[in-house]
Amino acid sequence: MTVGSGDTLWSIASRHAEAGDDIGYLVYRIKQRNGLENVTIHPGQQLIIPGS
Repeated sequence: MTVGSGDTLWSIASRHAEAGDDIGYLVYRIKQRNGLENVTIHPGQQLIIPGS
């Protein structure tokens, strides 16, 4: 997926979460899958969403 203006890892994880999912854990998984060292992301950046 492509990061949009105003997106955060938390908002992205929330959009892809299913009922009962731990959003914090989804943020961790997105960071891990994309080799991110912190939560800083930029518009236009491509992210792989685990499980999508």
